[in-house]
Amino acid sequence: MLKFASNRSSLAVYLLACSGFIASGASANPGVVYNDAIGDIDAGLATGGGTLDLVSMEVSHTATDIQFKLTVNGNISSTDWGKFMVGIANNKGYGSANGTSTTDGWGRPITMSANGGMTNWLGAWVDGGGGAENYSHQTQWGLTGATSTSNFGNFAFAAGAQSTITYGVSIASIGMSIGDTFRFDAYSSGGGGGDSAVDALANPNVAITSWGQAYDSGTSNSFSYTLAAIPAPGAIALVGLAGFIGTRRRTNHLPASQTRTISGGRPE
Repeated sequence: MLKFASNRSSLAVYLLACSGFIASGASANPGVVYNDAIGDIDAGLATGGGTLDLVSMEVSHTATDIQFKLTVNGNISSTDWGKFMVGIANNKGYGSANGTSTTDGWGRPITMSANGGMTNWLGAWVDGGGGAENYSHQTQWGLTGATSTSNFGNFAFAAGAQSTITYGVSIASIGMSIGDTFRFDAYSSGGGGGDSAVDALANPNVAITSWGQAYDSGTSNSFSYTLAAIPAPGAIALVGLAGFIGTRRRTNHLPASQTRTISGGRPE
């Protein structure tokens, strides 16, 4: 009787933990962090108090959305004129049109020749209250979402000694679905429309030596990310429960020589 009560108690604790796991909505893929070298901006270019110096980007996703969290090496509340962008090459194209290797969503001298060319562009600014735009390339660049029209997704930034800029958009808005793999890079730039990539996340070296110098993210200087399938929380809990029950059964069928004894001389 005591053994049954013990097993039942353990099972109850396990099920309670599982219910908490399910309730928490744990259906996101753990983030992958991509690092850049610090201090890799050309000495002849302004660093914006370090805000243009990219530190890292964490990429994560759920079944429907993807998030890019960029960290920069400065305080964006002290220096806020920097612009921060993400270029994406999904190698899927739209109809007969592939990505482009000659332009970006903002018409800056930043291109991506990797993976069939750039297909999507996320651009953000932190001055004037901040904002972000999502562009996709079909036969030409078109705006698919913006904070100004409340259809971008999620956008946030936080100031500090190292600041963060976070973009969250639907996977569908960047032309992909679960199971797809894409290449990407992140960039910092100045406030001028012709300013290029002062720093590029996937390049540990100096990206450009003058503001208007063209920059390209190729296969060797871009990152790859896969939108891996995410098991439903209930399925994860059931797998764990099966393992729990199997463990209890093995314990219950231990030979007498391996059975522990509790007070009163009764086997447990």
